[in-house]
Amino acid sequence: MRWLLQPPATDTVWHFVLKNAYRPVLLAYRKFAFVVGNPPWLSYRYIKRQDYQRRMRELVLNQYKLLSSKDEHLFTQMELATLFFAFCAEHYLADGGTLAFVMPRSILTGAKQHAEFRQRFIATAKLLIDCEQVTPLFNVPACVVLWGKGQGTRGTKKAVPMLQLSGELPTHNASWQQAQKALHSIETTFTPPTALGQSPYLERIVNGATIYPRCLWFVRPGQALVIDRRRPQLETDSQIEPQAKAPWKGIRLQGSVEAEFLFATLLSDDLLPFGWRRLSLVVLPLSGGKLLSADDAIRKGKTGLADWLKKAEREWKQRAKTGQRIRSIYERLDYDGNLTIQSPTGVYKLVYKSRGTHLYACVVDTQDISGWQVYGLPVQGFIVDHACYWLETNNEDEAHYLCAVLNAPCVDDAIKPFQTRGLLGERNIHRAPFEVLPIPLFDPEDKRHRRLAELSEECHEKVAQFVADADEKTFKQPIGRLRQQVRAMLERELSQINKLVAEVLGLSI
Repeated sequence: MRWLLQPPATDTVWHFVLKNAYRPVLLAYRKFAFVVGNPPWLSYRYIKRQDYQRRMRELVLNQYKLLSSKDEHLFTQMELATLFFAFCAEHYLADGGTLAFVMPRSILTGAKQHAEFRQRFIATAKLLIDCEQVTPLFNVPACVVLWGKGQGTRGTKKAVPMLQLSGELPTHNASWQQAQKALHSIETTFTPPTALGQSPYLERIVNGATIYPRCLWFVRPGQALVIDRRRPQLETDSQIEPQAKAPWKGIRLQGSVEAEFLFATLLSDDLLPFGWRRLSLVVLPLSGGKLLSADDAIRKGKTGLADWLKKAEREWKQRAKTGQRIRSIYERLDYDGNLTIQSPTGVYKLVYKSRGTHLYACVVDTQDISGWQVYGLPVQGFIVDHACYWLETNNEDEAHYLCAVLNAPCVDDAIKPFQTRGLLGERNIHRAPFEVLPIPLFDPEDKRHRRLAELSEECHEKVAQFVADADEKTFKQPIGRLRQQVRAMLERELSQINKLVAEVLGLSI
């Protein structure tokens, strides 16, 4: 009661709050044969109240041990629905009783934060109902878990009965009678996915820099009749406007900036298998591996950059939400050090997209950027954006070997059971290829590794020529269709790559 009476005040809902405070405790003294419901779907990182955060942390880590101490770094990704499940199973379910909860389908995938939950509850479930193919339903794919108390606390590697539902409901809130007519069901079994092994490359795979808000950094040349290549006139790139969200929609900056602060980057929507259709131009206050503030730029005599940064800082202060980890626009730009850790030049960069139905990768060669231009302007190097993951190496063959592995269809298939989904339904890739597949270190003595590197280089040459020859209509078509064209063009090479990668990783094709 004292906890409830603390600020913030909730005077208008005391009757509701107090009833819901004592009822759960009162009902816990009585156990039930059935507990059925739809618990809240919310990741820990979205909880606003710090006292509630601390309470959840104590329950997850210490009382229910849904995460081990070695996986504590995954805590911010924890799904509260799993905690509600464990809590209700202990407090309200009688021995021999059944608990049935609607849950986010990510608990069935290889998501690491749910590993303990899968062992304890999924592998010992009485029945799973997969609703991924039912529409309309939720933004995030759903499933149902029916679990019986007293059936064991940890599961072995046995198949669990599963009912797969599919179909299109007549309305979003259809009745059961309506749903029965629209849905099809298949009885099958479910075995929790098991990783084949971890790659020694895993710790070298890094998420790109958060070049965000994009309207402050993504640019193109202005409409000046004469372009000063040493300090060109720039404006916010209009091509990033359609993806902008509140409060950053409609923000456009203009100004002249010294060319030494112009860099190239690659958006995931422009990434192709073994190449890209275009690079993007960004202004970054990066000098000698460190970020410059507006004041730093003035002290260095970079007045163009200083003016741009002052405008960016002003927009940030007016619109951005800050927190303990992100208090300034520069902490946002270099979140987790993922900007300043990168080498803009002098390396080969393996780059692959962080989200999507299919996995695509390419190699960006930054050994010599003297002739690089984006929108006709020279750039100082290449920076990977947060929509992609990257690895840097000085060995060209190693980069191309890894690129061939990631583009292999058998690898794309192998990571599917481990891909979670975001709030908009998109599939996440992140570091899954290296977390669940034992991709070995490049060995120049292994002829298969060398051949994969050769095939990747051949594919890059063909894709670069394809992009150079493409007309405007081909170039502007949806990226999914363009990727299909590229894969069709590389059918022979991809077939060879797939066979070699399957042999190296021990995958069946």
